[in-house]
Amino acid sequence: MLWGMLTSNGLLTIKLLEGKVKSHDYLHMLQTFAVKLMKLNMRPNFSFVQDNCSIHKTKEVLEYLASQNIQAIDWPARSPDLNIIETMWKVMSDIVYEDGQPKTLTDLKKKIVDAANTINLEKRNIIKNLYMGFRHRLTTVLKSNGCLFK
Repeated sequence: MLWGMLTSNGLLTIKLLEGKVKSHDYLHMLQTFAVKLMKLNMRPNFSFVQDNCSIHKTKEVLEYLASQNIQAIDWPARSPDLNIIETMWKVMSDIVYEDGQPKTLTDLKKKIVDAANTINLEKRNIIKNLYMGFRHRLTTVLKSNGCLFK
């Protein structure tokens, strides 16, 4: 599994996770890694957007985020048009597969890490532009009755 986080300063952070991730695994990652990274890279009073994965919405996770003064946005189900990380997954996928299908799992993992590094070194403007255009995305979805891409 691949977990990713975007910050408004244009950074993509990824974690390659082995096996099925349970809510306590996700909570541990928040406690030991992700929240510290958020606080270093985000402005005060930022909002944290997660998708509707069940491990993101457990009582323990939401209580922990609240204890850290992090507002977790209640995100609508099936909303890829709004979630800017979906756009970054496409950018990342294009980089990973630009030279064809990786032959092994090890090759795939290396290509994923290399793609994230390429984005952070050469394509941070894509992430910054996604953040700057977020209000426009929301407005467009509202005006078009729930669809950004027609």
